[in-house]
Order: sequence, then structure tokens, then C-alpha cells
Amino acid sequence: MRINPILYGVLVLTVFFGIILGFQAAGIWSISGKVTADGEAVQPFVADVNSIKGWMTLEQIATTFNVPLADLLKQFSLPADTPPTTAIKDLESDTFDTTSLRDWLQSLTQPNGVPKSISEIRLHFC
Repeated sequence: MRINPILYGVLVLTVFFGIILGFQAAGIWSISGKVTADGEAVQPFVADVNSIKGWMTLEQIATTFNVPLADLLKQFSLPADTPPTTAIKDLESDTFDTTSLRDWLQSLTQPNGVPKSISEIRLHFC
């Protein structure tokens, strides 16, 4: 007995996408990165600036890292009337991007004199 190749292809695709859609409908599978497996919203961690993602809002960053929103806007020359609900990725320009935000927040949390990177450590010992 031979299975029709077209029927076999349809069956494989149905099983493949059926599993994905079934798990998404059950709330087990999430590909957005914005929620955990429990359905809770992902928040940045105070101890790790690398947990900041482009879809996070200015309000989330200011609250988590205890930085006044006005200071954040001033640091990166952003308009003072920027809504706090604006996603970081929507503000990217020559003066602002996620990497520079991470670097700035890292510099605020580290005491003076502490090297921020491996290259700075090498400079101290060379």
C-alpha cells in the first residue's frame, strides 16, 4: 500500500501546525517573549541591565531602575512630552538606542572606579 505524497504532506503540516496552535490555545506555548510560561508579564531585573528589551516601556525602565523619567529623557535628548508608555524601540535615533540605555543604567548602578568591562580590567593590569 502506498500513501499519496500530497496527502502525506498535508498530514505532516496539519500535525505540525496543529501541535503549535493547540499549545498556544492552551496557553503553554508563547513566542512573544513578553510573558512567562505562567502568563505573567516579563519585567526587567534591577541586577541585570541586559534584561531590558526593546518592547519594554520607558515607564517600566524608570520604575525598575529607580530613575526619574525626566532624567532619562534629558540624558538622551528625548522630548520632555514623550509618553511614559512609549516602547524603547520606538524612540531609537542617533542619540538613543537600547544599548546606550543599558550602558547608562549600568554606569548609574556601579560605584566609581569599578571597571565596567573586561577591556577596562585589562587596561588596569597592563
